[in-house]
Amino acid sequence: MSATTTGFDHPAIDAITAVETGLTALADAPLWSLPTAELAAIVVRTERLARRLDAALVTLTNQADVMGVAEHQGATSLPAWLRAVTDVPITETKSRLRLHQALSGRTATAAAFDAGNISRAGAAAVCESLSALPAAVSVELTSEIERLLVETAAGEGTRAVVGRANEIIHRFAPDQLEATEEALRETNALVLGQRHDGTLSIRGRFDPEAAALALSVLGAHATPAPATDGTPDFRDAPTRYADAFVRVLQLASTASPTTNGQVPHISVAVSLDSLSAVPGTPPGRLDTGATISAAAVRRLACDAQIIPVVLGTTSEPLDIGRASRTWPVAIRRAIEVRDHGCTMPGCDRPSAWCDTHHLIHWVDGGPTSVANGTLLCRRHHTLLHHRGWTATMIDNQPHYIPPRWLDHTQTPRLHSRFKTRILQP
Repeated sequence: MSATTTGFDHPAIDAITAVETGLTALADAPLWSLPTAELAAIVVRTERLARRLDAALVTLTNQADVMGVAEHQGATSLPAWLRAVTDVPITETKSRLRLHQALSGRTATAAAFDAGNISRAGAAAVCESLSALPAAVSVELTSEIERLLVETAAGEGTRAVVGRANEIIHRFAPDQLEATEEALRETNALVLGQRHDGTLSIRGRFDPEAAALALSVLGAHATPAPATDGTPDFRDAPTRYADAFVRVLQLASTASPTTNGQVPHISVAVSLDSLSAVPGTPPGRLDTGATISAAAVRRLACDAQIIPVVLGTTSEPLDIGRASRTWPVAIRRAIEVRDHGCTMPGCDRPSAWCDTHHLIHWVDGGPTSVANGTLLCRRHHTLLHHRGWTATMIDNQPHYIPPRWLDHTQTPRLHSRFKTRILQP
């Protein structure tokens, strides 16, 4: 038998060495010379081998935990040690340990996983499904259900396992499946992350009912749409679904609840010169703060759901509203176009999260007008009223004067988004 650098011989070491040697040979092999049928067979065998390696990792990870490898290596825990030496995420190591524990007593599932007949996800789904069975189900029936689910995992995949398991659970305990559905609904979440360039990343999770609705509605808008001349739709599926998502948002905007007295909309601020493509003029700006070209503004202006606001040379909205005591929609919209969000220096809260603030308070005779209004997020609105800050409009731009204890010179401060407007090419 071969030996490690320490001179210790063991079958496990020999097995790993053999796998490493085989993978090296595979990497050097001229795959291009394989017949297509043989290449297909090797791909399938390699997938099964990867499953077997996955099973081996689950077993090895558990054994390392049992034998105190982390303590031996001076680490605080096995997950922490593996992350440090092999960059394995902590959640991955914990997942392996949970699966090993779940496989205890699940002989058929463990055997199928070890043989590469089912994937790790399939093995986890079988174990999770079996643990959800009511206690009243007999051991004999549980074993029969396990064999059925393992066969399903091997032949149809993980999703089919979950489907068959839910059918079985509902047969024995319909109330339990209903409770599971309610628990899944409580995990619904959608995270929207706006990036620095104005783009949006989306990630989330929905319960099966909501997922079915989303797939149905988006699917109806995401089908390939050949051109009228018969040219095929060359968009891939992710692109079609992204376009479908935007289309659904456009349709929903006409029937959505109002925010600050307005239905959902996009405001696009652009100067007359920019709209006319005069060289050296600033780009258009969306209400999220993102900049877009004048050409994009002209395209968006063709959509009834886009509200173009043409600005004068000092970025002052023209003909968009008149003063009223309670901030009418037109005035609010004009302020949004000018401010593009909270105007306290350093804040990036968008317009939809902001209050409209009277620079000169209404009770002190201040008018409800574009020139006397600005956007402030709730936190900075409170700060302005209670922490000694004052605000004033200078050259149609809201400036903030800090209290003397913070800045004895009380130099007016301006948000950086206004500073860029005075730059000339």
